[in-house]
Amino acid sequence: MSPSNPAFPRRLAEGEDRAAELIARALAEPTLGPSEQHSWLKLQQRSRRVAPSWAAPVLAFGLCLAALFVWLSRPSPGPAMRPDTWARPPQALPTAPAGLTRPAPAKGLEPPPSQAEHPKAPPRAVIDGDAARCSKLAKAGQYEAATTCYGQIARGSGMAAELALYEKARLQAKAIGQPAQALATLDEHGQRFPGGVLSTEVGLTRIELLSQLGKRSQALSAIERGLQGALGRERGGDLQVLRADLLAAQGDCAAALEAVRLARQAGVHPSRLAATERRCPVESTTASPAAAIALSTAGSPTVLGSP
Repeated sequence: MSPSNPAFPRRLAEGEDRAAELIARALAEPTLGPSEQHSWLKLQQRSRRVAPSWAAPVLAFGLCLAALFVWLSRPSPGPAMRPDTWARPPQALPTAPAGLTRPAPAKGLEPPPSQAEHPKAPPRAVIDGDAARCSKLAKAGQYEAATTCYGQIARGSGMAAELALYEKARLQAKAIGQPAQALATLDEHGQRFPGGVLSTEVGLTRIELLSQLGKRSQALSAIERGLQGALGRERGGDLQVLRADLLAAQGDCAAALEAVRLARQAGVHPSRLAATERRCPVESTTASPAAAIALSTAGSPTVLGSP
């Protein structure tokens, strides 16, 4: 580029000072390659360039996309509600027609009691504590309070209730002197716990109470049933002692002495048979040999311990 027509601002080279002289001299010398003058020209050319023709459509398309996105992302209005639907009166539930009632469940098909009707069983520690309190009352001679205490535990279930129910019957029979109430308690025990751990003791005590109440025929029937089952296998000797006493009280000395003999075979101590033998001495028996054989075979499998 010739210095005769420079594009560099000429006012810098016009002047009388030393700087203007140096700039004028530099502008007069030829330059090789890019220089300040060349750079200044390029800058002016770029600033005067016209924007490309596709820039406006692209910008307009971008603005349309932004407006569409804003319109789609706006929240949708809820359904319009009329003023009469803002507060509806509560509707009454349909009732059964008059004269129609719900049929009662058939007998034996009643639903089991719910958990809400019966509270949960107390913890075992609480039951043991109550049983200890009941035993303490009995040892202190407060038999009525002890009986009530055991009765409360007996309302539950499981072995604790079974033991408490038997203790209640035992106190009623021996401590309070209420054999009839004790017999009713044992009957309840047999219904609730037919195969319980105390079924043998309950059966034997029940026979004793029947004998004590003068119900000899019922007691003898219970003894015969007991001799044919588990009670006879476990306590056959005790049953024969009770049988001998009942038969001697009825005056049947031949059957009573046969029961004594079977009790001796079962290992019963002679002192428990002395009262029956005094009431029915051997000389008083008039039973025939056939009757003696029949009596000896009755209940003998139980005494020997065979099933």
